[in-house]
Amino acid sequence: MRRKICACVAAVIGAAVLTLATMIALVQGSILAVSISNLALRIVAVAADIVLGTILLVGCIYLATHLAVRILGVGHADFPPLPEDMDQGQLPKN
Repeated sequence: MRRKICACVAAVIGAAVLTLATMIALVQGSILAVSISNLALRIVAVAADIVLGTILLVGCIYLATHLAVRILGVGHADFPPLPEDMDQGQLPKN
């Protein structure tokens, strides 16, 4: 149990540090891209910054969720059974 808690804390801290480092790199890259004097090169640099930033941030989110699923072990859970008393198209009552 103690290992699982330590792994959860380490995964959360690692994901937060990775996301923060990605954001810092993206802000610095954006500042550098905007400061380019050549217009065509500036457009290419800003487009590359947007594409790489999107890929990096989606990668951070994927890594954080993947680690959480691996640590908590819910990846192989069975789906809950469907209620048998409901007809097709009938919503459950709260």
